[in-house]
Amino acid sequence: MSAKGGLMVLCRFGLIVCMLVLAGCGSKARESKGTQASSGAYSHTELSDDLSTLPAQFRYPNVQVLDCGEDSSESGVKRDFVLRSSDSFPQVVSFYKQAFDGLMNYGIGAAYSDRTARFTAESDAGNEKLMCILVREETGTLIIFIHELDFRRRTEV
Repeated sequence: MSAKGGLMVLCRFGLIVCMLVLAGCGSKARESKGTQASSGAYSHTELSDDLSTLPAQFRYPNVQVLDCGEDSSESGVKRDFVLRSSDSFPQVVSFYKQAFDGLMNYGIGAAYSDRTARFTAESDAGNEKLMCILVREETGTLIIFIHELDFRRRTEV
């Protein structure tokens, strides 16, 4: 795939994610609630304005929390955060570039366009994955952050 083709795929992905986020998310905070499957092995929790589970170096200051959620099972946990900043797109991109560049023992990837940026990282052990998608908006930047932990791949100390 050419660089231009890859960029188009990234742009389309970013646009689809934005449309889904904007269609399903209001700026009103959600109350915490949990659900559990009959097997008891899976649960989903919607969090309101709680960024405490987001690793500290990825907490962009002064954001509006649009949505936070957590899906967990015996094998792992996946947390997603949808945030909005009034800061300019280049400023937010710079923050996340530094945050991802500071990771040690991670494979890191990045892709940029004029309207979107995507940062990805996976721990060398394969037990942690991070993805951040940034989307330029008219009055700031939309931040979509996904953090996955795989308990099956935990390394013994």
